[in-house]
Amino acid sequence: MPVETPFTVSSIHGSSDVKYKCIMRIFGLDVPFFLLDTLSTFDAIIGFDSLTRAGVALNLGSSVIKYANVTEKLKFFDCQNVNFTKIDDIVVPSSAKAEFKRTILKRIKVFSTSNEALTFNTSVIATIRTTSDEPVYSKLYPYPMGAADFVNNEIKELLQNGIIRPSRSPYNSPAWVVDKKGTDDNGSRKKRLVIYFRKLNERTVADRYPMPSIPMILANLGKAKFFTTLDLKSGYHQIYLAEKDREKTSFSVNGGKYEFCRLPFGLKNAGSIFQRAIDDVLREEIGKICYVYVDDVIIFSENETEHVKHIDTVLKRLLDANMRVAREKTKFFKESVEFLGFIVTRGGTKTDPEKVRAIKEFPEPKNLFSLRSFLGLASYYRSFVKNFASIARPLTAILKGENGTVSKNMSKKVALRFNETQRNAFDHLRNILASEDVILTYPDFKSPFDLTTDASASGIGAVLSQNKRPITMISRTLKDCELNYATNERELLAIVWAIGKLQNYLYGNNEVRIFTDHQPLTYAVSDKNTNAKIKRWKAFIDENNGKVFYTPGKQNLVADALSRQPLNNLEAEAQSDAATVHSELSLSYTIDTTDKPLNCFRNQIILEEADHPRRRDFIVFGNRTRHIINFNNKDLLVESVKEIINANVVNAIHCDLPTLARIQHALRQEFPATKFWHCKTFVSDITNANEQLEITNTEHNRAHRAAQENAKQILRDYYFPNMSKLASEVVANCKVCNKAKYDRHPKKQELGTTPIPSYVGEMLHIDIFSTDKKIFLTCIDKFSKFAIVQPLISRAIIDVRAPILQLVNFYSNTKTIYCDNEASFNSETITSLLKNQYSIDVVNAPPLHSSSNGQVERFHSTLAEIARCLKIDKKIEDTVELILRSTIEYNRSLHSVTESRPIEVVHASSDEMKLAIKAKIDKAQQSNLDRVNPSRQNRVFEVGERVHLRNNKRLGNKLTPLYSEERVEADLGTSVLIKGRVVHKDNIR
Repeated sequence: MPVETPFTVSSIHGSSDVKYKCIMRIFGLDVPFFLLDTLSTFDAIIGFDSLTRAGVALNLGSSVIKYANVTEKLKFFDCQNVNFTKIDDIVVPSSAKAEFKRTILKRIKVFSTSNEALTFNTSVIATIRTTSDEPVYSKLYPYPMGAADFVNNEIKELLQNGIIRPSRSPYNSPAWVVDKKGTDDNGSRKKRLVIYFRKLNERTVADRYPMPSIPMILANLGKAKFFTTLDLKSGYHQIYLAEKDREKTSFSVNGGKYEFCRLPFGLKNAGSIFQRAIDDVLREEIGKICYVYVDDVIIFSENETEHVKHIDTVLKRLLDANMRVAREKTKFFKESVEFLGFIVTRGGTKTDPEKVRAIKEFPEPKNLFSLRSFLGLASYYRSFVKNFASIARPLTAILKGENGTVSKNMSKKVALRFNETQRNAFDHLRNILASEDVILTYPDFKSPFDLTTDASASGIGAVLSQNKRPITMISRTLKDCELNYATNERELLAIVWAIGKLQNYLYGNNEVRIFTDHQPLTYAVSDKNTNAKIKRWKAFIDENNGKVFYTPGKQNLVADALSRQPLNNLEAEAQSDAATVHSELSLSYTIDTTDKPLNCFRNQIILEEADHPRRRDFIVFGNRTRHIINFNNKDLLVESVKEIINANVVNAIHCDLPTLARIQHALRQEFPATKFWHCKTFVSDITNANEQLEITNTEHNRAHRAAQENAKQILRDYYFPNMSKLASEVVANCKVCNKAKYDRHPKKQELGTTPIPSYVGEMLHIDIFSTDKKIFLTCIDKFSKFAIVQPLISRAIIDVRAPILQLVNFYSNTKTIYCDNEASFNSETITSLLKNQYSIDVVNAPPLHSSSNGQVERFHSTLAEIARCLKIDKKIEDTVELILRSTIEYNRSLHSVTESRPIEVVHASSDEMKLAIKAKIDKAQQSNLDRVNPSRQNRVFEVGERVHLRNNKRLGNKLTPLYSEERVEADLGTSVLIKGRVVHKDNIR
């Protein structure tokens, strides 16, 4: 009897198309058997599922089968080529079978065999670039004891194939055992040995080689009838690893320590390295007869004769590169084949039933990790689901806020409990993916595209189609600001966003038909609407040759027999009879008006009515053409204008509105891909450079406004090229602006490294902290981060001296004290006492640059934060008590840098702990430099160079100049010397 839906199966003797089945009674059950034309060596294959239902037990160790009370001895079938298809059994069109067989036999060496060591490509050598040469070490993970035999066999096989070798490397990464698809001969899950290179990957410099776009690969398989897929055997292991980097891949198991000689799986850049290698091998064929995504290759052809040639070409190139293909994963001459998680057919692309089944059977997420996993799995097929984003919005909303910053490891600990809305969204998403048998057709870039858009209160979506068959579906949720848009704005946003998102399909196409069910959009895009945002969007639609059609929701249902999912399916609304008329908005047949003067454009057309017809042509500023047409017969005007249109540039027309109305329809119809603007103004051309500078200076000196504002103001009356550039130069060189204006984008000096202390108390940072009319001397030990806070009567030297001596008493071996420019700290009394009596150097931060004493400034911020909380929580009113108790709580809290409590570190005596703390401080400093320095500059000033120095805000008032012009006396690195004072470069513009 025929099966309901024909399909393809793979057996030990190849792949076959199944069209018929029969029912047989075996072990007391009615079991369906599918008929295989190529199954000739034995009678039937029965699956474990049927044996399990019948209560049959297999004991492979004893080689017996038990059913009910019967026990029989098993007889095993001997098949020499169980892992590879026999050439004669491969289903190939008869016209190409002989040539195909000759091709495979000719290239048979490209297929890996079990008795051959895996080869490697000699033209590519993989390297591992790291940010430092310090070895990365992770301790050994204890893998399951039951997997010991498997691990030992894997190590033995890798050694025999030359993929690994024994190692004495200081590096180490742990090994682990995970399950993979399929079962072994004993019915147990197959296993895979994996190496956890996480720490090595964190130090690896990223390889930016781009990976192919899966949607673009699938979209370009349109005309193919036959497909062949190849899988490169242990892909990464076919790439040679540089000798100098082998020690970095070292890993350990209980039996020893090894390192890779070939590129291992799990490295950060392994995919990019392999993709570059395989692209180099097949570069001349990619996009013509094949596509490659890492180790997966698909060969496509329009007929069987070409397909054999294409297979031969690809296999030859792989063989020449000394690369090997996995025999068991190769599929030849398929009209439907699985590739990259999709089913590729001659009619289009559809979802893989195995992945859809995984989505359908996915349990309701109980934590953040499983929710992310489900959305990631479902999103892989979002192009098959109309309005995916709107459906999934209740689930994606969970990932916002605090949950959005939770790391992958911690996400398993964040419990979730769905409400009714979230549960309905989860079930709806699973059901729609499981029930819709969607086929996405291949695009024909020579034919018009249909774009159906829709907007709801929470999201926007679009379906791109041709001949009423879907090509792709896109959607996204609305941003917070977009939720406030009016209905017509959301509908138009959907169109504009879809066109931008689908540029790789639509760019260069002469016609894009856009369907919407929102009739008020007719007015929204008309010239009567003064909304600037909608006018910009309308111009964008015009630029992409979009024609908008209004179709009522109840008429806009186009059922696709293949996809079973409606295209142009928009929510129906109550419509009047007049509103249900199919209408087109003439967006493409009007010329929009701009406020820019005619002079700005490359091709300028001035139309003036006169007694006698006349045309004059000019070249303006060397690269602009200006045509002045005097006309007295409006019927002949269109032909005159057509002669001077330049289709390669923007054409600007200056004329009255009645004249524009007469010519615009004909021009847009004759030049549909050419951009036109109607200009209301025409200003004077300024060709003299001195006059240009004078006009710019005059306008700028009027109010000393920004360059952009000056250029716009000048453009109302004059035009000359590079106006904005000249205006920027005038502003940059204006001494008044440099002294009086804020620096909106100040140049920050690169941060340098600072000395790292080796023990507690070696380097102290001190400052004055004041709050609520109380002042305190604060001190932070740079090593332990331990804080000491002492109340002060005043900032006078006599009141500061005793607390500083208390610090010297507490920290017995202090070398340096860092402080700002507090007068008492820098007094001769204090500095001489510290230097002469205790050999302590006092180092000052540059004036007006508190971040140079950042250790104590950051502590002030934390201290104030703790104090505010304690004041509310503990009801402490006395300020001195509040600050001192806040200091105690600070010292008992884990510090983000040392990852220890300051009070523990300050009393620690272990040398091991001291070394660990120093390493953490050094790492934190380097991490901070790596984060902030890319956006900073290393500025160098010459002696005598004139600069603008920021004035102290505390001196003067709001009308006092912000900067003063000074001369540099010396460049000191991160600071300069001006009038004998050290000034940080951040205070110079």
